[in-house]
Amino acid sequence: MQSSPAPQWRSFLRALAAELDASVEPARRDAMLRGIGRRMAAMLPLADATSLETLELEINDALDSIGWGQVAFDLQEDDHCLLLTHAGLPRVGTGGDPPGAWLAPALEGLYEGWMAQQPGSEPSLTARLQGSAGAGTVVLRYGRE
Repeated sequence: MQSSPAPQWRSFLRALAAELDASVEPARRDAMLRGIGRRMAAMLPLADATSLETLELEINDALDSIGWGQVAFDLQEDDHCLLLTHAGLPRVGTGGDPPGAWLAPALEGLYEGWMAQQPGSEPSLTARLQGSAGAGTVVLRYGRE
């Protein structure tokens, strides 16, 4: 299911996205959105998780509380990473790559912030968009760059 911002915020968020796209180069815009995502993670702290399954449940509860969809984890042992398949990221118009994924950098920061909260976290790991897994779904890779 594809989420969209509450009606009272849609016009503001689309105008904000258009203004940022017109005023800031894409790399700086994405860095700013990642920072916003990390701040969101700090505002929505997670309990310590003892397993990936527990962490996935905690994250999905937090995502549900803000209407930002849900995630499924897929541990890739050979590649030493975690694939995060996120469905229902709120759309801000059709902006972003893939289309409708303009907020994906904020999602990267959000996951990085949540993972950093966990005991034994590794600060050098990052979450980066890998692409789309269908309409309204993005895949991120969490691991070493």
